Amino acid sequence: MATRKFTSEELQSITHLAKQWGKIVVRQGFGDQGPGLDVDLSQMEEVASAAARGLTAGVLEEATSRQGEKLGDHQPCPQCHKFCLVTPEDRPIQAKGGAFQLREPKCYCPTCRRDFFPSASTPET
Repeated sequence: MATRKFTSEELQSITHLAKQWGKIVVRQGFGDQGPGLDVDLSQMEEVASAAARGLTAGVLEEATSRQGEKLGDHQPCPQCHKFCLVTPEDRPIQAKGGAFQLREPKCYCPTCRRDFFPSASTPET
């Protein structure tokens, strides 16, 4: 399976985009006027950390969901090769930047009476 490597310029562009979202987070967290003089850096950091966790979860949930959709509706059983229905199963995952819900593609083969996970057993075409 091919692995896409992001260039430093591409990653810098993504960082810049996320940084711009910080302005929206400040408005949402502190209102249109921004934080008052009674808000200290620790409280601001708490809001930033919550935003970072949310951004991480949003990116990983969306990316893994889109990746799973590429498998289609049916995948062959690795044992008998009969096509089986792909259904998503939610699974909590702890990533470096926080927790997120993985909608993992899962299949059940009634012939072999076994579950299998096509993302781990099917090569990308």
